[in-house]
Amino acid sequence: MKPDTPETHARNTDTRAAARRAQAALSAYFFITGALLPVWASRIPAVTAQSGVGPDSLGIALFSLGVAATITARSGGAVIDRIGPRRAIVPVAAAASAALLLPGTATGAVHLTIALVVLGTCQSFLNVCVNTQAAHLQSFQRRSMLSTFHAFVSIGGCAGALTGVASTRLGLDPLTTFQAAGLALVAVALGAARTLLRTMPQEAAARPRPSTERPRFRPNTSPMVLLLGCLALTGVLAESSVQDWSALFAQEWVGASETMAATVFAAFTVAMACGRLMGDRLTLLLGRTLLVRAGAATAFAGFVLALSVPFAPASLAGFSLVGLGLSCLVPQILNAAADIDPQRVGSNMGTVASMGYIGPLVGSPIIGAVAAHTGVGVGLMLPAGLMIVVLLGAGLLNTNGRHRVRV
Repeated sequence: MKPDTPETHARNTDTRAAARRAQAALSAYFFITGALLPVWASRIPAVTAQSGVGPDSLGIALFSLGVAATITARSGGAVIDRIGPRRAIVPVAAAASAALLLPGTATGAVHLTIALVVLGTCQSFLNVCVNTQAAHLQSFQRRSMLSTFHAFVSIGGCAGALTGVASTRLGLDPLTTFQAAGLALVAVALGAARTLLRTMPQEAAARPRPSTERPRFRPNTSPMVLLLGCLALTGVLAESSVQDWSALFAQEWVGASETMAATVFAAFTVAMACGRLMGDRLTLLLGRTLLVRAGAATAFAGFVLALSVPFAPASLAGFSLVGLGLSCLVPQILNAAADIDPQRVGSNMGTVASMGYIGPLVGSPIIGAVAAHTGVGVGLMLPAGLMIVVLLGAGLLNTNGRHRVRV
């Protein structure tokens, strides 16, 4: 082992400082990832009215967005493993921000569907890029960082939703809203580019496969990756269920006012962001498996409180607990996927993320069908029950060297 001379100590200190600056720059791209879809979603009523799209056509367009995101995540990880995420993050972030304008120009169902497919593809590819780069950076830093990065996704989501609310109050049309938001996000992407590209340590960048190695773009079929993908599906399904149905539940089942119903959803979002900001420290304290088990138990308790006590304060407290419990599930599942094979971080994380995207595609129709016959509260028992599945399957996240496979 070489002695730590003043020169090597100074070099290592500079490298670590550069990594911290790269971490700050990468956080900006996680913020963009989280902000894109909420900006669009906040203006859905205005876009449908402007384009003359009915509920059935809107449903097809939204389903197409989800399918495009799923396919992109499944195949995009292999591309990232070939070219390295650092090269792709900036142009993909700029393209995704620019794609936000497309729904604002829609003039019919087909046009809107195409616009959302492009937006979903760009956002999903950016999601894989930033998560892959984050996995390499935390491996270099030798400390958990992914939960903190995902807190910026939540913060971006809040900012995107507030942008839509503000534009509505100002009387802006959807295209103007998307232009302003897209331009701002492009500015963020370009503004953080120099710091990201100049300060990201080479040791923290993905090493592309040698050109002599044959590309392998087929999806990873490792049983461990697929099992982690199933856990991701349950986590994302639970998140999307609360996002889609918590406000309606508070109004219909509890009799809360519209303001209180919106507050219930806001409390869930804020609790999730706060939980993710604490997640990396909790990982060091509790370990990945125990943290996920504690989170699943907390989320289950929150669902029980919200669904069994018919008072607005109970719904507020219950869904806050759900947000806190769910906050670290998906980041830690992605962490486990990244640990399976250092040479296929992008592919493994992409496969897990693509299975996570399936959650809202199947969860929302099921909950909607149940809610139509028995009420929203009964429908929300599905994600509550899935927390037991996560609690029992959390042991899969202990991938420290035992499951490093290449397929």
